[in-house]
Amino acid sequence: MVIEQPSCWILSDGTIGMEVQCIALAEALGFQYDKKHIKPYWLNRIFPRLAKLPGIPLATNFKQVTPQSSPDILITCGRRHAGASIALKRLSKGTTYTIHIQDPKINSKHFDLLIIPEHDKPRAPNIILSNGSLTRITQAILDREAQLIQQEVTSLIGKKIAVNIGGDTKDNKVDDETIQKLILSLNQFSADYECSLMITTTNRTSEPLKKALTSLTENPNIILWTGGSRNPYAGFLGVADAIIVTSDSINMISEACSTGKPVNIFPLGKNSKKREKFIGSLEKMGLVKYFNGEYRSWGYEPLNETARIANLINVKLKEKEIIQNAVDTELGRCP
Repeated sequence: MVIEQPSCWILSDGTIGMEVQCIALAEALGFQYDKKHIKPYWLNRIFPRLAKLPGIPLATNFKQVTPQSSPDILITCGRRHAGASIALKRLSKGTTYTIHIQDPKINSKHFDLLIIPEHDKPRAPNIILSNGSLTRITQAILDREAQLIQQEVTSLIGKKIAVNIGGDTKDNKVDDETIQKLILSLNQFSADYECSLMITTTNRTSEPLKKALTSLTENPNIILWTGGSRNPYAGFLGVADAIIVTSDSINMISEACSTGKPVNIFPLGKNSKKREKFIGSLEKMGLVKYFNGEYRSWGYEPLNETARIANLINVKLKEKEIIQNAVDTELGRCP
């Protein structure tokens, strides 16, 4: 049955890195979507495949988020939501088309479509490989956000460098030695090249790291955002001449590479093998270089995986007769 405007749900537990990828894909597909926050059922998180069994709930709070009707299309991200996707497919009696982002570490047959990073390397007919995370960063968004922060950056001198700081991960805690190295490197870089730094942190940035970064603001050409007011992150990307991003976040690196601007990777402790492989692939493509204390400039075609993948999905949805008219998303830049 062909649907002119399919209903679309996003299931999320509020984890920003996962939720934003689902939103980015829904927007690129041209779908109006309902975002429903769930508390993943513990059994589904450990054994997602069991969600196929009758009686296994979609989520701990499933009655609050699941009315009698089911969506035409469901978008989820991350292994913790894989079971919810499988459960909703069961509850819809197979009518909901499920799109899942990131490798759920189970057989792809449990989903209609999987979007999996190239560095994870699984292969199946219903798998689309992506080079990094799906992002909402487009030139239109960069231009709009840059306009919103013009007053904040007017007084900055020299080249403007966006510095995107992550923090602790499940496999690496940022120690004092790494913090000191980061602070000294950023301070020296700004002084050597008489450039301005526009720094943002994330919810994974530890208090000791935030405190150390605050010491940099004694330099009037270094500004820092650590929370509270409107996040200028995308605006800083928009006005930046170059970007420094810490190595701990595939999402932030992918977003930086979506700008087409030089992206310098600063190692923030030991990387996982997956992140090392991902960064290595971007190096070979000429998108990123590891930070060496020098200002370097180079160009490349902006990474726009969200648009590319949305076009591929639209083709599949038309083939399945789920949608009538696909939304054409121009590759390489915002439509």
